Amino acid sequence: MTILVTFFLSCLVFIGMIGASEKFYDCDVYSDEANIPTENTYCIKDFEDGKFYCKSWTCADPDCPEEQQLAQEGSSCPICPDTCTNGGIIFDKGDSIKCVDGSNKCTCTDTGVVISTRRGTNKFWFCGVPEN
Repeated sequence: MTILVTFFLSCLVFIGMIGASEKFYDCDVYSDEANIPTENTYCIKDFEDGKFYCKSWTCADPDCPEEQQLAQEGSSCPICPDTCTNGGIIFDKGDSIKCVDGSNKCTCTDTGVVISTRRGTNKFWFCGVPEN
């Protein structure tokens, strides 16, 4: 029985080490870049502490039939014609939303490409730390 319990606890510790090691407001925090999910995830690196602060999302369901859905370059989320996606959020051509980085404004262009402002971000804006 002791061996089984020790094995079980060892597995839990190992599984915990594979994913995010901690939370920071709305972000999962990773010490090892190799453990970061590769799809539907955006991360920034804090060069002071060397950690990666990441947000992951699920794709919104497009409002058009599946046979009309398109792939947007740079995203695994399907979209409808005349729409774009950023961070799993679908928005119409010509509209702007706050980018997934928490700092920039993303705009859906007439060609269906998302463009954004180029303001820098940090873990506080990105992870949703409340303003005082």
